[in-house]
Amino acid sequence: MTFVFFLFLLHGSLGLMAVLPVVPDRAGAKFFKFCAASAAFMTTAGWWLLWRRGGASPVLLWTTGAFLALTVLYNRARHFDWRPALPPLLWAALGTGIAAVVAAEGPGARAMLVATDLTSALLLGAAAGAMILGHWYLVVLDLPITALRRLTVMLVLALILRTIVVAAVMAGPAHAGLEPARSVAAGLWSPDGVFVWMRLLFGIAGPLSLVWFIWKTVEIRSTQSATGILYVQLFLVMAGELLAKYLRVAAGIPL
Repeated sequence: MTFVFFLFLLHGSLGLMAVLPVVPDRAGAKFFKFCAASAAFMTTAGWWLLWRRGGASPVLLWTTGAFLALTVLYNRARHFDWRPALPPLLWAALGTGIAAVVAAEGPGARAMLVATDLTSALLLGAAAGAMILGHWYLVVLDLPITALRRLTVMLVLALILRTIVVAAVMAGPAHAGLEPARSVAAGLWSPDGVFVWMRLLFGIAGPLSLVWFIWKTVEIRSTQSATGILYVQLFLVMAGELLAKYLRVAAGIPL
């Protein structure tokens, strides 16, 4: 279970940093610092879990540590307004975060596994970033609605990409997860099959069903209503992705 939470925390941290290039500077330094601090906190927790578990690849430990260090440096650069250093630090942090995701798969990782990880990180980050930004309209009163619209578009794209990858895994040559899910649909008990259905309902169907409502509330500039729906969206995404990590580690189903 340690590796389950490590993957969840690493993907959430990387995703949260990945939304920052989309957010305009008018959101204010505190928004960027809050997101970077949250990512640093989650990465620290994940790195500690990995180190405490023992037996982790040195490459994975070093790349995760580098991602953490660069995230902290980006946070401090925002605090001291070191503008020339911001883009290089952010892109370097994203690069090392992606390297950590690839290293978590080990040598010779399949492209589908890496695609699963990266779309998971993007979805977690888009859901969390949009929810946090929705609150920021109470902090920065003149923040344009285009900021939340951008993250809403990013969230929709992340959901589409995640759905495509999950569908590709389910329909792949190995039919990973398909037989356990079929057993449950036929009324037979299968622990992995139950979790597969929960993962699909919570992590894919649920968030997709809320996209229209989020978009409409953003279009009418009702940021408080949008934020409330984004709360539910974030909960569903987190539940689905945590189940996906469990299925990945415990049952070998990369959903």
